Amino acid sequence: EIFSNFMDKSPDALFRRMDPDYHYPTFGDDSTVAEDAPTKGKFYVKVKKEETYGLWGNFKVGYTDNELAHVDRGLYGANLHYQPLATTGFGEPRLLLDGFAADPGTVAARDEFLGTGGSLYFLRRQDVLMGSERVRIEVRDKNSGIVVEVKNLTPVLDYDIDYLQGRLLLAQPLSSTSDDRLLVRSDSNSGNPAFLVVRYEFTPGFEDPDTLAVGGTVHYWFNDYIKVGVTASQDEEADIENRLGGADVTLRKSAESWVRLEAGRSKGPGVLSTTSVDGGFDFRPEDAFGGGEADASAYRVDASIGAKDFFDNGRGRVTLYMQDLGAGYSAPGLATFRDLNQYGGTAAFPFTDRLGARLKVDIQDQSEGLDTETGELDLDYRMGEHWTLSSGLRHDSRQDNSPVVPATQEEGDRTDAVAQLLYDSRARWTTYGFAQGTVRTSGNREDNDRIGGGGSWRLTDRFNVAGEVSGGDLGAGGRIGTEYLYSDRTTLYNNYTLENERTDNGLRARKGNLASGFRTRYSDSASVFLEERYTHGDVPTGLTHATGIDLAPTDRLNLGANLDFGTLTDRQTAQKLERFALGMSAG
Repeated sequence: EIFSNFMDKSPDALFRRMDPDYHYPTFGDDSTVAEDAPTKGKFYVKVKKEETYGLWGNFKVGYTDNELAHVDRGLYGANLHYQPLATTGFGEPRLLLDGFAADPGTVAARDEFLGTGGSLYFLRRQDVLMGSERVRIEVRDKNSGIVVEVKNLTPVLDYDIDYLQGRLLLAQPLSSTSDDRLLVRSDSNSGNPAFLVVRYEFTPGFEDPDTLAVGGTVHYWFNDYIKVGVTASQDEEADIENRLGGADVTLRKSAESWVRLEAGRSKGPGVLSTTSVDGGFDFRPEDAFGGGEADASAYRVDASIGAKDFFDNGRGRVTLYMQDLGAGYSAPGLATFRDLNQYGGTAAFPFTDRLGARLKVDIQDQSEGLDTETGELDLDYRMGEHWTLSSGLRHDSRQDNSPVVPATQEEGDRTDAVAQLLYDSRARWTTYGFAQGTVRTSGNREDNDRIGGGGSWRLTDRFNVAGEVSGGDLGAGGRIGTEYLYSDRTTLYNNYTLENERTDNGLRARKGNLASGFRTRYSDSASVFLEERYTHGDVPTGLTHATGIDLAPTDRLNLGANLDFGTLTDRQTAQKLERFALGMSAG
């Protein structure tokens, strides 16, 4: 009866993680562990020649070339991949074609977490399909919200995940901000927000959902300088249809000079997407448009110009972007209820070995929404080997065109100027101080005078401290972070941030967040983690705890236990959010 039910599948796992904590394989000098036939069903086949293959079983698709039409899922079904060996002079495959058809029996989800300074995050869903997660860190521009940096994380090396309880533990803590390379502090703390983004599959109930997913992508380089690509996907569940498609054209002169044109079209509510700013204790409402009737288009242009490609002694680079999203457009990481148009760019020009300039402009227009304009010009002058003197000027404007404008909305213009002096020892420490003031305001914009300083100090090869503290019209702000590599097996960390959180209607909330914890692997058979997180301010406050242990007393037996508990209290409503989770495992 082997072929009587080979289309049946089990929702237990998409891929088994060959985690040495659980399986304890014996490694040689250059060995790897692989699952040669990953399948949820009773049937698996793969035919491969060089880089071309076809398979029936478990697979992942990651079509991320087009920023407007990401298709990123872990599925069970058929996958065809055609890739001849011919490559461009830059190393990319000249032709790539990939397509899939699947009845996954699961639903795709996407959770976004603003960094908390800690390592522990709780997914929105539990009983996640094993091996289906794709985890990455996204740094988003603080003005436009567009992703400017991405780091894809590797299982076991960069994070551990408990699929049953939906708990993810990073190898290193994730800060809420990343350096934005700008001088003016627009809020109490500077930097671009950093998000942990987790895409995964789950089964919403006791029965497999009746779903069908198809899609594919193709791109072709005509030569080293011209490329075209097309991406499309469609899935249907419970009479709700989602469609997403995109096309892109790339014109390239060199690695620094190129133009990229993209277009996308979506129909339906899209992938379930949720956002949390407290590590997963509370989530904002899911981004969905309801009814599955939303049908919208999007367009995007990116360009980069390297001065040395056009001038013999040219130095510097200019980047430009324009993105137009129609109302109702829904794609992973992109969802808007209003027509949204964004454009801007950056420029960096090192005039001499000592003097350089940086310029950044971002403009956003929304239909019956908030319009913003932001521009900043910074100059850096290096005085000798250790000292750098910098100055900057920033202008931003806010105008709300909503039918009903909130009374707390900030509207008007503001211009800020800043000066900063930095000393780099070229050894173990750096320090800087800055002072900024508001030159002009209009409307109900508040002044943004601020003074402060910061730096970093590597006390030893294993212990580093970095932080900043400042005070001004928008309130006190600061951050300090420490990480101590006690040994090759044990890491301790302690991070604290105090900041103003600003929402789109201009409201501010004072928030302080302290995250402390450690991870240690006592031996090949025992590991422990502990994290304490305390939040205070005009937000839900409280202390939360998380701890766990994994033991493998013999080569054949592994045991585990974990405990999570804590309470967050809303200061205004006194509403309490309590969490208690206890887990034990044996294998």
